[in-house]
Amino acid sequence: MSNRPVLEESPADWRSDPDLRQVEVVVCTTAGTFVGHAYRTSRLRLLDALNKGFAVHGTHIAMDYIPMTEVRMHLPDGTQHDMASAHIRKASVFFVAERKGGQPEGDTSKFGKVIVAKKPVDARLCTMRHVLDGRLHSAAWAELVTSLYQKETFMPLTNVKVQPPLLTGESEFGFMAVNNDKVVYVGEAVD
Repeated sequence: MSNRPVLEESPADWRSDPDLRQVEVVVCTTAGTFVGHAYRTSRLRLLDALNKGFAVHGTHIAMDYIPMTEVRMHLPDGTQHDMASAHIRKASVFFVAERKGGQPEGDTSKFGKVIVAKKPVDARLCTMRHVLDGRLHSAAWAELVTSLYQKETFMPLTNVKVQPPLLTGESEFGFMAVNNDKVVYVGEAVD
């Protein structure tokens, strides 16, 4: 029999980590649209937190679910529900659109960081519910098709126009993380 003490935490404890940063997001899922705050650490982008999860108080979280607080859920029938918190299963997410707060702050020096030259490509992504027109960013040496075969769950899309508009009425976002498993097709725009 183990003598280890049982760890008891209140559900709010993970949010008390001083390294956490709130990100204002709109999460479009198979069940509805969630608006609220997702989280990342001070050194991670929202995209990195979505793809890899993050550690709070030494415990890795956000692997399969996106933890959110101050949530308003918009349902297809027009009703809305407010929740103090919700954990959204990543497998049900079409995309996560960033309103603000998704980039690390602080030291902007390039020392000690790996910098990868990116090449934006105008593209159209289609999910079962929305058409997303925006810019995919892949390594400068990669073709569009090469950048689609990646191990990460979410791919970045910038300068996004969404059709039809979301249940919130929004249709334009500066940044969006799109779930690869929910994309029906990706087309490169013709100049």
